Amino acid sequence: MKFSILKEKITPDFPVYQQGFSAREKKKSIGVNDDLYVTIALIQSNKTVVIIALDLLNGNRRAADEIKKAVNDKYGLEQDEIIINYSHTHSSIGIKGDDDDNPENIVCYNMIKDKIIDAIGKAYKSLEDGDIYICRGKSKFGVSRRFPSENGALWKPYFNEDAIDMDLFLLKLVDRNNNIHGIIYSYACHPTSLGPDNLWISADYPGMVRKYLEEKNEGLATMFLQGCGADIKPYISADNEKFKSCNPEEVDQAGKLLAGEIQELIKKSEWRKIDVEIQTRSSDVKLYSEIWSMEKWEALAKDQNLPLYRRNAAEKAIAKIKEGEITCYSPYYISLLRLDKKTCIIGLECEVISDIGKKIKKILRGEDAIVLGYSNSSRFYVPTKDVLKNGGYESHSFIFAGLSGQFIHEVEDIIIGRAVTMAKELD
Repeated sequence: MKFSILKEKITPDFPVYQQGFSAREKKKSIGVNDDLYVTIALIQSNKTVVIIALDLLNGNRRAADEIKKAVNDKYGLEQDEIIINYSHTHSSIGIKGDDDDNPENIVCYNMIKDKIIDAIGKAYKSLEDGDIYICRGKSKFGVSRRFPSENGALWKPYFNEDAIDMDLFLLKLVDRNNNIHGIIYSYACHPTSLGPDNLWISADYPGMVRKYLEEKNEGLATMFLQGCGADIKPYISADNEKFKSCNPEEVDQAGKLLAGEIQELIKKSEWRKIDVEIQTRSSDVKLYSEIWSMEKWEALAKDQNLPLYRRNAAEKAIAKIKEGEITCYSPYYISLLRLDKKTCIIGLECEVISDIGKKIKKILRGEDAIVLGYSNSSRFYVPTKDVLKNGGYESHSFIFAGLSGQFIHEVEDIIIGRAVTMAKELD
């Protein structure tokens, strides 16, 4: 087996409108707290795959398709041999391909795409013989933001370990002399330690983890893969019965703590060698929604209890309904990279509730299944039956998805069923 892992800086060199918090949409960044990177992991055995990890909020389907086409044109890799994963830091930007209505974002996107293509070329030139090892640790770094109450889910810290996904997966890339060249780690937690008052560009806690791990281990490249953490926030942002916006020093401390947990796993954990035999597969499924009446949409648009941005989104949905541009389903992309009979990486689109990732892993008990959210593209939250039943922030994003109503309760079954089937077909 051969591998290469490296990173390239993708920090915008001019002020940008950071995305992820509506309260900040009219204010540009004022500087850089820590740089943003694209990290590339190229793995080559019986076939070649590339994992692309980006310190960005998200990307849409157009951006993913354009990046994958560019990679295919240059290096011949097919769609299912390319995994794109976004850290989802709210202190950077999202990308929408070359059709963004913000010219500055297009400049950033083209820079990022060029850096990806160049980095993959460097990775091909620096391939070396080695092995991959895996370990599965646990971390309490995250906390649920869905507090159960008689009135449904409330946006406040819920200190219950069963309400988060504690899995902390590590992949170790070593050369023939057993020197560690790269650590790929995956955890499910929103990088929103820095809140809506932050105007500094930052990778949030994954950037701090990278800083401390690479300071501690000379020559190490660190890659973060975001899990299904749509309903999980960093524990450090929990302030009694509310969430706070942390300052950069607090985020630095949080990153140092998580990096310390990873460092302990590197030193002490039992690692299983992966007998790499690469298999890949991808699939598009349809996630269906209810079909709401115009009256129901209009009531939503006029509900003064909702934030203005949601009412505005409902108004846009009404306009699409009148123009006949609304749909009752959304295409949804699932990718699978199997490294051996006991190890697979499952890439799910959009902001996926943590219970979906946990249920997939429970069904695939007996193997190490690393389940990612924020892969390929991200357009909405993917709710579970429980989320749809109990409401809360994560249940409302269908308003922005161009759908005819709320997601049907079976969306989690559709995703879990297809992901598990794909995994079992390739075991």
